Order: sequence, then structure tokens, then C-alpha cells
Amino acid sequence: MITDRETCKTIDSERVLMTPLRLAWCVAAVSLLATGCTTPEPPPGPLVVGVLAPLTGPGSDTGPETVRGAQLAVEVVNNPHPDLPVPLGPEAGLPRRGRAVLTLATADTGGRSDTATGALAGVADAHHPAGLVSAESAEVTVALSSQAQRLRVPLIDAGSTADYLTELGADWYFRTGPSDSQLAESAFALLGRLPRGQGGAIALVTESGEDGAVAARRLRELAERDGAAVSGQFEQPTGTSDPAALAASLAAAPPRAVFAWARTVPAATAIAEAVDRTDATVSLFGLGEGFRALSKPAARDPGLLRAVPWSAEFAGRSPVGRQVAELYRQRFGRAMTAAAVDAFTAVITLAVAIDAAADGDTAAIRTALRQTEQPAAGLIVPWNGVRFGPDGQNMLAAAVVEQWQDRGFRLVYPIELATGQARWTRRDTA
Repeated sequence: MITDRETCKTIDSERVLMTPLRLAWCVAAVSLLATGCTTPEPPPGPLVVGVLAPLTGPGSDTGPETVRGAQLAVEVVNNPHPDLPVPLGPEAGLPRRGRAVLTLATADTGGRSDTATGALAGVADAHHPAGLVSAESAEVTVALSSQAQRLRVPLIDAGSTADYLTELGADWYFRTGPSDSQLAESAFALLGRLPRGQGGAIALVTESGEDGAVAARRLRELAERDGAAVSGQFEQPTGTSDPAALAASLAAAPPRAVFAWARTVPAATAIAEAVDRTDATVSLFGLGEGFRALSKPAARDPGLLRAVPWSAEFAGRSPVGRQVAELYRQRFGRAMTAAAVDAFTAVITLAVAIDAAADGDTAAIRTALRQTEQPAAGLIVPWNGVRFGPDGQNMLAAAVVEQWQDRGFRLVYPIELATGQARWTRRDTA
């Protein structure tokens, strides 16, 4: 290796006239030799996370909240939060990726499959994302999953709960939240605590459509497994909020409980009103995106019980949940919603996998997702952690059951998290 001293001796021995240009060259050569002829590595560029949500059309009431939840997750990853025990929260950037930061590329799905696939293609072509997060209905998610599979980009589903999505054989698809079966299991577990003397058959009600038919089959299977007799199976038509026909069917032979699944809020509202017109001893268990998005049930309060992946009351009792909810309020001036929580959790999960991957290759990120092991302690949801099974479903996702009581939803199950007791008849809720 030539040293700077040897370099200057060579220049002196040749007695070269030191013009300003030659002097500048000599100084530069000495500087490079002194630093080992290396230059600093440029900082890594931002890594893109695509967010696909309905900002217009069906589902647009929750789409903006999805984007805000994703934005908060990116801000938590990119900036230091020393006292926040969320994965990647305490320090700035991705530690294994040279402190690289994340950036969002948001696209409007329009709530329709054709619009959604066009939005995904636009994000992929313009930004080459490391991964995608979607918050859509099951029908739209099928189209998004299929396209992500073709493009070989990991897709985390933060919106739908349909069981069949994990049965399609898409190995680039992942779902952080619980499936309909996982949600229903929590509801049936609570049904098992129904006081003696209030036995009898249950009725199944689902919103019409293919997703509703699948949900009806799953509910019947779970009922049979739990030994619950099914007295009837009914549909609430999509696109109508008239509860009269369903109310008449239920009143003809009132069951001890109604297990209902709805994709849309109008259908969930109609089902709740129909049950409200039956005998006051009938309990209503609501499942599906429609019941989860329901701000309140019917005007006369049917004591609705609903199984959900997250509860605002749980967040109020969870230290990490409170911190994130306060960050959200400071950033956006409003309370954090379920849709925002879903997106926040999905983006943090994807960020952990991006950080763990050896490079920016999407196949490496997919492998990292399959190897993800997030403990419950760092989550803002009441789950046992995040660990994906071979089908892409988070096996550690769980559900809680809320009930509409005293003009608000109270957490009533599981018992160790409950803030109140379940009321089994509508007379009890008065």
C-alpha cells in the first residue's frame, strides 16, 4: 500500500512544477489514501409500503381511517419513541436495513374488484413496493390477492374475515386479524355460559350473497360441533334495511339466541331491529364486518353482543394501547377506530418482516413474514401474538365479545378482560 509520505516523495523527486491543478490533485490523493480510498455509503432510500383502501364507493366510511392507521405506523417506525414498546418503535428507522425509513403509497380501491386491481397495478408500477396492506371486503380481497400473487408482492389483509380467503392457495397472502371462525368460536364460548333454564335452539341469519352463504355453512358447522341445535336459517337481503320479513320469521318460533353475520352496516342494522321485535329473552350475537362497523344497534337497544378483534375498552386498559391511541389523537385530532387499529397492526407486522429480510427482495420479505414471531406484549390488540400458519392466517389472532349496554359497547368476554357482565335478555339491559 502506498502511503501519503511516499506519494509526496515521488512528487518531490520528479520536481514537478506545483501548479494549482497539480496541487489540488496531490491533496485529493493524500486525502483518499488517508481514508483507505473509500467513500461513505449513501443512506438507504425509503422502502415503500402500498396501502389499498376504499376512499370512495362501498366501504369508504372506514377507508380514511385505514390510511390514518397506516400513517401512524410509519411515523412510529421512522421516528424514535423510546418509551413505546411497539416493535420498531423505540428507535428511528429499520435497524437491520441501515436505518432505512418507510413511506406510504396509498391508492383508492373504490370498493370494487376492477378498481382495486387497477389501483394495485398503479402502485406496483410506480413505486415497486416492498409489501402491500389492504382493507377491503372478501370479494375485493380475492382479486387483490390474486394480483399480488402474480406480481410476487406480499399482501397483508387488514380488513376481511372470510375463512375461505386462506383456502385459495395464495402463498403471498397473509391475514393478521382473526377469521370468521375464530370470531364465532368466541361467541359460542360465551353462549356456553348462558344461565341454566335459558336453553333451546339457535337461529342463524346471514346477509345474502356468496360470502353470506359461506358464513352460514361455517356457523352451522360450529353449532354442530358445540352441540347447539339450529332451529332455522334465514337471510337478510343485501341493499335493504327493512327488517319486517326477518322479524316475522323469527317471531314464529323464537330461538334462545340468534347468530348473525353481516357484511354491510344496513344489513346488520336490519338484523338487529328484527331481533328487537321478537321475544325479549332472545340474545343476538353479531359477526362480520357489518356488525363490527355498527356504531350502535337499533333504537330500542336489543343488547347486541358482537365478536370483534379489538375493543376500545381493551385499549383503555392496555398500556401500549393507550400510548398508541394518544399518539393517534394527537396526530389526527380524533379517537382511534377499529379500522385504524387493523391497519396500524398490519403495517407494523410488515415493517418487522421488511427489517428482518436480508435485502429488499419481495421473496425474502415473504419468507420473513412466514417466520414472524411477535409476542402479545407489543401489540395494541387483545391477541396472543402474531405467527402465520402455512395458509397465511395469523394463528394467534383472537377475539373479544362486546355488548351494547347503557348506550355504549362494553367488553364482556373473555372474563379476564371484561369490564362488565353479559346481560342475557333485553329486559336485563333496560
